[in-house]
Amino acid sequence: MPLDQRRNHRSSLVCAQAVNPPLCSALTLTLCLAMAGDACAQRAAENVVRSVSDAFGASVGNEQIGLYSISNVRGFSPTAAGNVRVEGLFIDRATRDFSNRLIDGSTIRAGLAAQGYPLPAPTGIVDFSLRRVADEPTHSVIVERSAYGGALVATDLQVRIRDGLEAAFGVGYEAREVGDGTNDKSVSAGGNIRYAPSDIAELTVFADYIEELGNQFSQRYFTDGPWLPPRVTTRKFVGQPWVEFKGPRYNAGLLANYRPGNWDYRLGVFRSSRERDIQSAQLYLEVQPDGSARRQSALGPPTTLESDSLEARATRYILEGNRQHSLTVNLRALQRYRDYGGTVGIDLGPGNIDEPVFYDKPEVEFGELTRESVEQFTLGLSYDLQWENIGQLNLGVQQADYTRNVQSPDGQTVSVEENPLLYNVTANARLGERLVAYGGIVRGFEESPVAPSSATNQNEAPPAAQTQQIDAGLRLAAGKLTAVAGVFEIEKPFFGLDENRFFGEQGMQVNRGVELSLAGPVTDALQLVVGTVLYDIGLSGDAVDAGRLADSPVGAITRSTTVNLDYRPAWAPGWSFDLGLTSRGEQNGDAQGLVKIEPRTLLDLGLRRQFSLASNDVVIRGRLTNVFDEFGWDASSTNDLRYVAPRAFSLSLRMDI
Repeated sequence: MPLDQRRNHRSSLVCAQAVNPPLCSALTLTLCLAMAGDACAQRAAENVVRSVSDAFGASVGNEQIGLYSISNVRGFSPTAAGNVRVEGLFIDRATRDFSNRLIDGSTIRAGLAAQGYPLPAPTGIVDFSLRRVADEPTHSVIVERSAYGGALVATDLQVRIRDGLEAAFGVGYEAREVGDGTNDKSVSAGGNIRYAPSDIAELTVFADYIEELGNQFSQRYFTDGPWLPPRVTTRKFVGQPWVEFKGPRYNAGLLANYRPGNWDYRLGVFRSSRERDIQSAQLYLEVQPDGSARRQSALGPPTTLESDSLEARATRYILEGNRQHSLTVNLRALQRYRDYGGTVGIDLGPGNIDEPVFYDKPEVEFGELTRESVEQFTLGLSYDLQWENIGQLNLGVQQADYTRNVQSPDGQTVSVEENPLLYNVTANARLGERLVAYGGIVRGFEESPVAPSSATNQNEAPPAAQTQQIDAGLRLAAGKLTAVAGVFEIEKPFFGLDENRFFGEQGMQVNRGVELSLAGPVTDALQLVVGTVLYDIGLSGDAVDAGRLADSPVGAITRSTTVNLDYRPAWAPGWSFDLGLTSRGEQNGDAQGLVKIEPRTLLDLGLRRQFSLASNDVVIRGRLTNVFDEFGWDASSTNDLRYVAPRAFSLSLRMDI
């Protein structure tokens, strides 16, 4: 079968089932972003509310909506778990994020959105898409007034060099104030070159570089008893100006795709690196109800994190009437090197959390670094059946070979080796004209979170661990709206700080929940995305039995709700108005479960004005977040407290030339 016919047949099998329209919509969006010749790649037209099919999480450009994000899916971080993909292929990313010069957007693969996805992961997957050249190559200019002050200036260029050869790249500079009063400065450059010598072959090379010119560390608060800190003055920097870091981070890679006949070969090879000139932290310890506390900073030697990774995949498609079978062999590999440790605590004496006192940077003698290396090879085999108007079945098995070596400053080496056998079974079935049921079980082997800056073993990464997810649900197509209701249970080791602020495994965490989503056009003018998840989060282990930890971890919440509306009135052509509502239930505020942080709801408002200027598409975008300037505290799983970002206003101009 010719390639174009085979592509259409595969897409029609998925879409015509009415089994997985959210998956079909995600496929359509992915193809739109990945293939030249579609105007959806224009920068001026970016609108995340208009481009999603559910409320579970997605980003377009620098805007993100949904219940979940790249750092939180069902209560866990898929990024920290190592579940990052670029164009569907595994990358072990050493850096904190990609720049918008390289990336067009991201999609969260969890629940129904992960159905049929090869070798899914319990904590969910974040799949990033590269910028591609549109039907009419453009030069985009972006000027933005950042939310709390500062500015972003960037330019993105899309070029079709000749048939089959095109490039998309850009540069940017950003200086911004963050909601807690810290300041960041960075420059970025990134892009990709795509070469398609024929309809069945494609090669993409990409690179992304960000230079941190000076990023201050946010202050962290730790109380000395079952209470919250008093209200503080927001956007007031109370740390030490010299507690900051600089350094480069970059990602580079090669993507290859070859599709002869009924075969599909894919390869991704990646290099990722992050360097910091110093390790830092600034903490307020033993905070009292009146705001008095003990101030402490930390400084450490420069660190480096480097990683090489790859994924090679071969898929054989077999068409059998209205059924499509596919068998995939998968190899993933990574090799990672990390330095950490050597930090020195600096006692700055007593103070008040709302009254900054600045000191000269002290001269300290750093300790020696600990060096960690990780190698992992995973061989996988998966089978996928798509049966038109019936359903879909996906089976997978993986064998992992994991080795971690840690060399301490005294020369001793500690090694960990594991060889877990993993599996996944997911399926969906059509129950009626508009109703689909789905479910599955996934066992994974995922990275553990890295010790935060507030830990005495800052930047240490504990060994990877086995995890498990079970989920099920229903999808209902109601006119143009799509509703999803699901349940899930995820089991993972819990990592946190002990009484000495050492970061390590503290027990086993089980997140159970009910998630609901409703998305789609209400009218031609009004787009709706609404979702909620109800949590039951439990903790078990020796620390719980001994009373050092509560039976629910610090930072656990009972509910998360999001509502997004985008309205384009017929009486105001070129204008659109958007509303975002985020609401959170009660949160556990301390490790012993004695402090409860009250529920809160935040309102965001925005508008867009799209028009033509000298035949150029222009969008002016204004956004007001936390409209009523609500104040509140957030607790993290590492016991520290931060206040909610205050009211902010951003204004941007995007022009496609």
